[in-house]
Amino acid sequence: MIGSRMRRLRTAHGLTQTELASPRYTHAYVSSIESGRRRPSRTAIEHFAAKLGVDPEELATGRPPGLAARLELRLLEARVALSDGRVDQAEEAFASVAREAKRFHLARAEAKAEEGRGLWLERQGRPEEALERYQRAEELLGSEPPTTRADAVAGKARCFQALGDVRYAVHMLASLLDTIEREKLRDPDALARIHASLVDAYLDAGLFAKAAESGAELDRLAPRLSDPARIAQMHMNVARLYLFQGNIEQAERSLHRAEDAYRELNMKTEMGGAHLAQGYVLSRDGKLDEARDELEQALAIFEETANEKDLTRTLNELARVERLKGHPDSARLLLERSIKLLRDRDAPILAWAHRELGFTLTQGDPAAAEKSLRVAIELFERAEQPVELAVTYRALGDLLNAQGNGDAGCEAYRTGILALEPGL
Repeated sequence: MIGSRMRRLRTAHGLTQTELASPRYTHAYVSSIESGRRRPSRTAIEHFAAKLGVDPEELATGRPPGLAARLELRLLEARVALSDGRVDQAEEAFASVAREAKRFHLARAEAKAEEGRGLWLERQGRPEEALERYQRAEELLGSEPPTTRADAVAGKARCFQALGDVRYAVHMLASLLDTIEREKLRDPDALARIHASLVDAYLDAGLFAKAAESGAELDRLAPRLSDPARIAQMHMNVARLYLFQGNIEQAERSLHRAEDAYRELNMKTEMGGAHLAQGYVLSRDGKLDEARDELEQALAIFEETANEKDLTRTLNELARVERLKGHPDSARLLLERSIKLLRDRDAPILAWAHRELGFTLTQGDPAAAEKSLRVAIELFERAEQPVELAVTYRALGDLLNAQGNGDAGCEAYRTGILALEPGL
């Protein structure tokens, strides 16, 4: 309370109420403020602060002057530390900022700290715990404009996607977007964050027309964006849409822009993500040697920065390249490492690993290949990813037909086609 702060400072300076009030106010006015019966005007706060030798903000709120800006800088440093793989330092910094922000009722800074802790947990492959942090951040911002919740909701959506509930991820993002548009809050950075996340979620859900709509909205928002991290994230997600549409050249261009932005921000893990995406695009373009170079760079970064989630994604993609280059043993070892690291977590990535293992084992061990493909199908069903499910059913159908089991193969094809129907 401002009254108790003013009394404490006045007595520390040895001033009476009359001395503090003069020459503009009365001792009765000071007494009413100190007792909590009145709240001073901004002009009065400035007068009392000058007499007490403190900043008006500190007198009014109890916060040291410039605290919000200092906490913002510490949050940025913590994000860089996290990206650099200094995870203990980052976690300690996020926790420290959260405590100080809570003490001085700075909800936005506290929420940003919780979002940072959520991101750290995501990269450790712990989506359930990350979800709790993002939920806490969203709750802290409950009385703030809905645009401030974009990062927290995007984080929650990623966690639900990792846990296999992509439909709910889409619902959360779309609901926040509806709220922002209904309140006519045209914050381009927040809108870009939501649409970039929606592109990713819509593609996972097989809602391709919706993904294209969000991609088109991102094109309209791009000239108005000011945050380099937002711009980079937008390019990363849009590149996936371009790749799906078969526009490899545009996908590569977007990924190069993302990598340049992350390099400018000195964010090592995010640069690893750009290398991973580049490898993905190059491998689909048949440039396997170039793809391997990009993926090996990504692998080195994720190993250095202890980013387990993206490490497993890179192992899966590198295994695909090794398989296509005719090195099934190398591919199998990479996939076995990925599956061991995942430990039945993150259903979409684990499904990808099992499907790739099925492809790898097709020639040498068809029975094991079929088992891996069926595990992948179960996981893709759990993750509600119809496109990947259809691709896996097609692979299973091909395998069954090659073994002379035509009826079962046809049934696999039919089931895969049915999985795609809701998104068509």
